[in-house]
Amino acid sequence: MGEACSPGPSGAASPSSGLRRLSSDFRVPFPAPARGRDRMLPKRRRAQVGAPGDPASSEARFPGVAIYLAEPHMGRSRRAFLTRLALSKGFRVLDAYSSEVTHVVMEQTSAEEASHWQEHRAATASPQRCSRPALLDISWFTESMAAGQPVPVECRHRLEEALEMLAEAAGFEGSEGRFLSFRRAAAVLKALPSPVTALSQLQGLPHFGEHSRRVVQELLEQGVCEEVERVRLSERYQTMKLFMGIFGVGVKTADRWYREGLRTLDSLQEQPQRLTQQQKAGLQHYRDLSTPVQRPDAEALLQLVKAAVAPILPGATVTLAGGFRRGKLQGHDVDLLLSHPQEGREAGLLPKVMQCLEKQGLVLYQQHHRGGCGHAEPPPRQSHPMDAFERTFCILGLPQPSGVPVGSTQGPCPTRKAVRVDLVAVPISRLPFALLGWTGSKHFQRELRRFCRKERGLWLNSCGLFDPEQVCWGWEDAWGRSLLGGSLLGEDVGGGACWGDAWGGMPGRGACWVPLPFPSPSPPPSPTPSPHPSQGSQQSGVGGSQALTPPLLLQKMLFHAASEEDIFRHLGLEYLPPEQRNA
Repeated sequence: MGEACSPGPSGAASPSSGLRRLSSDFRVPFPAPARGRDRMLPKRRRAQVGAPGDPASSEARFPGVAIYLAEPHMGRSRRAFLTRLALSKGFRVLDAYSSEVTHVVMEQTSAEEASHWQEHRAATASPQRCSRPALLDISWFTESMAAGQPVPVECRHRLEEALEMLAEAAGFEGSEGRFLSFRRAAAVLKALPSPVTALSQLQGLPHFGEHSRRVVQELLEQGVCEEVERVRLSERYQTMKLFMGIFGVGVKTADRWYREGLRTLDSLQEQPQRLTQQQKAGLQHYRDLSTPVQRPDAEALLQLVKAAVAPILPGATVTLAGGFRRGKLQGHDVDLLLSHPQEGREAGLLPKVMQCLEKQGLVLYQQHHRGGCGHAEPPPRQSHPMDAFERTFCILGLPQPSGVPVGSTQGPCPTRKAVRVDLVAVPISRLPFALLGWTGSKHFQRELRRFCRKERGLWLNSCGLFDPEQVCWGWEDAWGRSLLGGSLLGEDVGGGACWGDAWGGMPGRGACWVPLPFPSPSPPPSPTPSPHPSQGSQQSGVGGSQALTPPLLLQKMLFHAASEEDIFRHLGLEYLPPEQRNA
């Protein structure tokens, strides 16, 4: 994600893009003013501190260091306090981000979010700039203030980035075990209340294996980790990261392209026959899609979709999910969940919404997927939890000029920014589970589902909470009816094979059956269906295994929830609000 960690002159560092999300307890014991006198003081305008050319800047003791304190997650008052502290120590602090900045300091921000912030700044920076500033955690700032001079930037200021990079590289190689190990270790570092400065601080921490410990030890003792730098500079890692930044490209596709000798985006553009329509759209809008989506853009898209939904289905709701629901200021895409208080009314809504957006000239690409979770139709053969709902993956062109209102029908806007948007139609009975699943983070969801399996013996996905013992095989016959067969435990459902109500459950039971989200055992032979109720007897050529679809393993949802709080309660866990799920 950035250049190697090496100190520069005057304690400055070479550019870097790493960051640890570590909260700081650093406080300077300045005496607080008396409350009574404080109330009598008139309000003053916020000072523009650290601007180029001001007295404080010109008197800086370290002219080669220009600090910019990024305000997100820091707050104005704390930023002003830290600025005054740095100025009193002789540091130069710039109030506005510019080409003069050498060190960017952030607080309580993940490495991924900080990297996106820097990429966005680089895209809008002056073309005269030849290098990026060092992107640092607050720990570098506090250590510099304590030392009275800029301390050398070392990789120990970016432990989390190192582990996340190793996790990403392991994922590129298909090593799920190493991927999870490094990812969990990085998540542990995020949760620590203070910076790690000694290996002893890792003693007794969960999910921190020997490999991760060796990486941290090398960074703490030497300031650099040979394994991390080898990965960072490797051609394969850089190429895989480049290709997987394309919308519609996963690990297998990126790996195949790499093995075939492709290395650049230009090499892909020269061979369009290799690309799917989704990948072509991703490559066409690569610059916009690789730029982080800012929260104001996400809010604008939310309002745009709400405006399209309202006249089509009055009473429908549109909820912003994903990282933005977790309080993130930016992200890769925008996830929106569409629902309606009346069960089933959301069916067929997405095509109408997309048609409305197309009329406004906002749709740059779309791919629609039918769902089968909770609807009167068979689910898809390959059942991933995300595949359960009807959804549309699209690229929308968000109008940029402030003078043109979002959702305006005044014609195509001259300037648009391409943004990835996922629209998901969710039945109201499944909305709490879908909201939990689509809010993330991925690591939080992975650990929550692992807890369900290991500790509670249940299966959790975006469709519901299930008991794995309540399963059966299902088929569909020539008339579109669904047949529920015996359970895996050898017990017949309802005393034998029984016709269900179009995938909506068995007669008189009110149960809802959905595809299993995990590998299933070998299916039994297809049974012979009974005649259709309107037929006196089975017609020739209809019936037997020839009239049935391939078997699907179905699962019965036994736990119902009206909110996310209910799901946590079912699992015996304390409720965590979305802002606390950034694992």
